[in-house]
Amino acid sequence: MLEAFFVVSLFLVYILLWKIKQVQQRSLTGIDPQVMQKSTTNVQRFMGQFTNALTVYAAIIILIHAANLQWGSLFSRYEAISFMGIDIAGFVMGMTGLSFCLYAQIKMGTSWRVGIDEKVKTQLITTGLYSLIRNPTYLGLFLLNLGVWLIWPTWTIFLLNVLFFLFLEIQVRCEEDYLSSTHGEQYSDYKNRTKRYLPFVY
Repeated sequence: MLEAFFVVSLFLVYILLWKIKQVQQRSLTGIDPQVMQKSTTNVQRFMGQFTNALTVYAAIIILIHAANLQWGSLFSRYEAISFMGIDIAGFVMGMTGLSFCLYAQIKMGTSWRVGIDEKVKTQLITTGLYSLIRNPTYLGLFLLNLGVWLIWPTWTIFLLNVLFFLFLEIQVRCEEDYLSSTHGEQYSDYKNRTKRYLPFVY
């Protein structure tokens, strides 16, 4: 029961963060930051559809895990790490990840987008945590997903993590190409002195 409370709480906070930021940004600028599905490029439209599919998948497997349903070994916990201490560590990791996401939303201000905004040239943010890594939001989402897997170490959660990692690795490269073409040498210099997710590592 506590496992379900941890994961559902993380999922609800995640949704709340995005929805509050979306409403605030619409109110301040009149711009909906959810731009991925509105893209004119096939790749970004596909990524938007893939995002929706992943969200549905995540919601379904969270409900299945919370209801403690079983189907073969897909929803069986890996026993070696299925105990309260790991559950708490997973929850703390998930909340830490969401804190990174919140930081990124605040730091980016009205430049924050979900996807590539092809209509508005947003400001390039390079200070604070962004002086070390280019994607605090994505780092936060990786930590969130890993935290959920620690709480529910099953094959279906592992698959979610793999799909999510591949999705972000593709998306981040699309964004880097766009920012390079939009901000030119300023972004190239910034990219050369920072890492994608982990300071001094990658």
